[in-house]
Amino acid sequence: MGEYLKKCVRCGQCRYVCPVLEVAGKESASPRGKVFLAGLLQRGEVKPGPQADRILSLCLTCGACAAECPSGLPVDTIIKSARNLSASVHPHSPHRIMQRSLFSKLRTLEKFPGFMPLLRYAMAREYGLKPGSPARSVLPVITSPKRRKPRIRVGYFLGCATNYILPGIARSVVGVLTHLGCEVVIPPTSHCCGIPLVTAGEAEAAARLLEINRRSFKSFKLDAVVTDCSSCSFHLTDVGLYSVNSQPVYEFSEFLVSALNPDKPHGPLSGAAVACHSPCHFRHGRKLSRQIRQIIDIIPGIKVVDIPGGNSCCGGGGTFSLTHRSLSDDILQRYTGRIKSAGIQKLVTVCPSCIMQISRGLRSQEIPVCHPAEMLHASYRLPG
Repeated sequence: MGEYLKKCVRCGQCRYVCPVLEVAGKESASPRGKVFLAGLLQRGEVKPGPQADRILSLCLTCGACAAECPSGLPVDTIIKSARNLSASVHPHSPHRIMQRSLFSKLRTLEKFPGFMPLLRYAMAREYGLKPGSPARSVLPVITSPKRRKPRIRVGYFLGCATNYILPGIARSVVGVLTHLGCEVVIPPTSHCCGIPLVTAGEAEAAARLLEINRRSFKSFKLDAVVTDCSSCSFHLTDVGLYSVNSQPVYEFSEFLVSALNPDKPHGPLSGAAVACHSPCHFRHGRKLSRQIRQIIDIIPGIKVVDIPGGNSCCGGGGTFSLTHRSLSDDILQRYTGRIKSAGIQKLVTVCPSCIMQISRGLRSQEIPVCHPAEMLHASYRLPG
């Protein structure tokens, strides 16, 4: 972290792209302010504690600041490193214990009889969603194409939000991939990708999950690894989950465009005005941009429109929307206000967390938010 900190010239360019600063309006909420604090912590001039934690928590780790920095500073990485430094000094604060317990042990928690009913209640109340059974409990470990020999064997990294909250996305991903000739493998012992722990400063707990996931995927002979979540793709590519000829952990739309060249569906969908939301980790993390639009463009009957002012952070940031609800809501309302004003009838994105967050902001307008796999699944007229 020290070498990076020396490169910051405090120009303030990052201030113009930070969604948190835009609504919070104070220097301590800016990327520059948090980088300055990280330097003080690293040099021992400020001690880790609740006040430093509060300032460092004012970050979505969206990566917009790093993408904008003229010095090439990985600002989001510096903030995560500072959080990790603070966590190493105060590992037993209530929110850190909650983070470690929840994301490290989800596969254990799901076995408790009250876990899914409680989750269903919370999701219905908060997002208007009604999760069914976890995707892992209904999808087989290996699914092969029915009418032809597989052209490629794909490992499917099933993210937490999809598995527990939006299992329909997982069914659509498996359905579309097998329709396009893939044999799909869901390693039964894989866990959370670890990005919620990394962003919370729990690097050691995240590293333990990474080793579990590496063993899970390396126990199968795979040609590629695909995930339905842009944040999982960003994190797992960054830490090197499973490298096949230096390939990334593909995000779903990226994989279809670069590796499968999907055929055009025969079934037209309604002529709704559809817009594509590019998540932060998709744009800033993986440096992807056009893949979602390329997938939607092949679906007959769709009118693709642009979001006025372009894509922005939705304010979700994983658990940020829970720990900083007021700030998250302000960021969300600014973004969804532009969506509502454009007459958009459906929004498509590749991040389950964004789907949940933006759905919350568009509930009153009854504008659905979905994953491109779900639209392809419907247009291909696939069962399930």
